[in-house]
Amino acid sequence: MEPYQVNGQPGAILRDRDGKVVNTVALDILDGQIQAIRTVLNPDKLTHVGPVADAWTVLRETTQARTRGDRED
Repeated sequence: MEPYQVNGQPGAILRDRDGKVVNTVALDILDGQIQAIRTVLNPDKLTHVGPVADAWTVLRETTQARTRGDRED
């Protein structure tokens, strides 16, 4: 996760292990309190931030790693 200004709001870019963009998160803040959390997952809208990851592959790999971890415990 990398802190990043998203549409003029404080937020972050989430990247996969290869540094490709998975999604962005922006915080809508009013009077010092978070009013909304906005995220963008659409790869067509993320290309301006950098190379975009295949979110389904990231999800599948994460799920598989968690499943393997459960078996080892």
